[in-house]
Amino acid sequence: MKQDIYSQGNGNYGVNIGGTSSNIQIQQGTVNSSQTQIVNENFDYEKALQIVNEIAKYKSMFADVYGENSKAAEETLIEAIKGIEKKDTPLKIKTALSVLKDITLRVSSSLIATGILGLLKQLGI
Repeated sequence: MKQDIYSQGNGNYGVNIGGTSSNIQIQQGTVNSSQTQIVNENFDYEKALQIVNEIAKYKSMFADVYGENSKAAEETLIEAIKGIEKKDTPLKIKTALSVLKDITLRVSSSLIATGILGLLKQLGI
């Protein structure tokens, strides 16, 4: 017979988070409640633009580095650059840069890819 998790009483449950985490709330032992989170995060648009422009210097090598994913990598980089120039929300910019990071992580060993990952790391991506 299955027991409802709420009827099991107090228990110890673990939450494992790998990598960098921010703006996370965990609420336990409550029913019909809510939380509000105010996040004051300053996004350095100038630093971000400097880093994506550095990455853009290697666009001519994207075909060799990314292979069949070169178009996706280039489009994602352009999206990030435009977002930074328009001062879009940091979430939108970080999402584009995270996609670029994911594409880059799938590349086999490449000096350019390693450099791009290092630059993205400077932005906390």
